[in-house]
Amino acid sequence: STRFDTNETASIFRSLPSSEVDIMGKKRFVASHVIYKTDKKPDEPCSITSSMAYFPNEEGSDQNVTSPPRTAPSNVTVVTVEGCPSFVILDWDKSDNETREYEVVSTTTGPHGKAVSILTTNQTHTTVENLTPESSYEFKVTPKNELGTGPSSEPVTFSTESADPRVSEHASGKDAIWTQFPFKSDAYSECSGKQYVKRTWYRKFVGIQLCNSLRYKIYLSDSLTGKFYNIGDQTGFGEDHCQFVDSFLDGKTGARMLADQLQSRQGFFRALRQEPVHFGEIGGKSHATYVGWYECGTPIPGKW
Repeated sequence: STRFDTNETASIFRSLPSSEVDIMGKKRFVASHVIYKTDKKPDEPCSITSSMAYFPNEEGSDQNVTSPPRTAPSNVTVVTVEGCPSFVILDWDKSDNETREYEVVSTTTGPHGKAVSILTTNQTHTTVENLTPESSYEFKVTPKNELGTGPSSEPVTFSTESADPRVSEHASGKDAIWTQFPFKSDAYSECSGKQYVKRTWYRKFVGIQLCNSLRYKIYLSDSLTGKFYNIGDQTGFGEDHCQFVDSFLDGKTGARMLADQLQSRQGFFRALRQEPVHFGEIGGKSHATYVGWYECGTPIPGKW
């Protein structure tokens, strides 16, 4: 697809990974339909949002359809970011002018049998999230409109790389399990998706509101039914709050404003990773900053 061949993207999108092996020494999957995005630095958390910046949205067509789509989507490409096994971007060429939307079917065969996930989009690209590391997937794209379904693309396959041990779930019995649960939260957030909670070892509940599976707002609460509050940072901009989602990376965070540029509100706060949190004023005159989102490299809710 031409979007990977322009001068400014040719150095980022390549048909071969910059390293043949992943962080655990396993060979990366190479095929003619796979493109690698190679510009992520090793310590940088994976980001769906920054990867999708290369895929602008197209305008929909408003002409009347006369029949179901007649041609299959072609040139289906799997775009993967080195070091990011939890998502891929699928990109394809438009089928025909009769197409109004596409159904994207992802199938994986794992130890528990077959799992299928279906997405619908009106674009010629989509993100497939919450993939399992070291797993094989097959992707197929089918064009649709109000009169019916057209022929599907040829299936393409892909195998995800190993999980980064700095952000992967621990294999012990103390695994953090995210449960979808609608909680009451302080209003300051740039994310408006589904909400998940988990219990932590320090007797707090962590609440997450998704922008997508790799960008989310992190909250803390003393009780499941109580209010979930923002977390303030006295020495930075919340980079180490990724600890609350079991990531050892320093996260990327939303707009960075000084405390006195932020509205004063109640919340939890601390200065350093591993420190216990306190409750009190954040923002305003408190010297504790807070942010609208975090990217920590940990996908939530995790595998499907």
